[in-house]
Amino acid sequence: MAVPEFVLALREHIGHAPLWLSGVTAVVLRDSPDGSSDPQVLLVRRADDGRWTPVTGIIDPGEEPADAAARETLEEAGVVAVAERLVLVHTLPPITYDNGDQAQYLDLVFRLRWTAGDPWPADGENTEAAWFALSALPPMTPQMHARLDAALADEPAAAFRTTPVAAVPPVREVPEPVGNEAQTPRELRAVAVRRAGVEDAAALTRLRRVMLAAMGMAEVDEPGWQDACTAWFAQRLADPAALAAFVVDGDLPDGTHGPVAGAVGDFHAHAPEPWNPSGRRGHVFNVATEPDARRRGYARACVMAVMQWFRDETEVTRVGLSATAAGRPMYEHLGFGPPRGHEMVWRIDR
Repeated sequence: MAVPEFVLALREHIGHAPLWLSGVTAVVLRDSPDGSSDPQVLLVRRADDGRWTPVTGIIDPGEEPADAAARETLEEAGVVAVAERLVLVHTLPPITYDNGDQAQYLDLVFRLRWTAGDPWPADGENTEAAWFALSALPPMTPQMHARLDAALADEPAAAFRTTPVAAVPPVREVPEPVGNEAQTPRELRAVAVRRAGVEDAAALTRLRRVMLAAMGMAEVDEPGWQDACTAWFAQRLADPAALAAFVVDGDLPDGTHGPVAGAVGDFHAHAPEPWNPSGRRGHVFNVATEPDARRRGYARACVMAVMQWFRDETEVTRVGLSATAAGRPMYEHLGFGPPRGHEMVWRIDR
């Protein structure tokens, strides 16, 4: 999308600092011209990355969001459409543009009805604009498929999302009751979870060592595997689509500040199945908390963040993990259950 004048004016004052913006996604639908029962959706091919998407754009100051969806459709694709209903309200991940500008968007997804016009790349932001039958869509990201699915769902109300946070007691002692005096209620607060970056690779290895030590594994202090593990995490964290790690920061035993709990999610490649055409299966691992930070809900909050990543940003239909006896109740409460079969393992001594 072209940068609106009001954003350029704001950038003169705030530079590259994070900017909160409101945007729209316009899912424009029409009946098939040949009379078939396969509706068509309007898609544009972005000039910056070559991906097919519905029309998207930024809401101008004071503009009605539904009007913005119709305006962007006309400006980007030369198509006249009328907004029928709001189908999804969600927040997009933070983004840093090539010039260093940082932004994050509240995205309002509208379903629109085509009324006139043949699509073409009208404003130069896209290289192509075309109608696609719903049964013959081009490759799109899981995020764009989710917006299209919301527009096609026969739901009377717009969908929305919530952030997985855990309510836990604050880090303070609760006074004991005196006589008949009632005990002071415990306050609750949300756990601040963030997505880990390449710079957190060594911290994830440290948490892995904590996890393995708690399981009674031998040789956890050997530096060889730790160096290899840090290099592995650094390589995988550099590809946000391949692995997601979430951590909670706190005070460490050595007096520094950094991740005290975390959880990681990635994929295992399998042959495609009828219920899982991609063949990819999600895997949660490296769930660990420093001893002094336990019993505060940190690991649970990190696992919930990984689960949301799998649900919102990947196409997997199955996510597995290995649970200890102590961790099983938490995972069962979060929705994990036994597999359809019983996995057996052959260990090779080397």
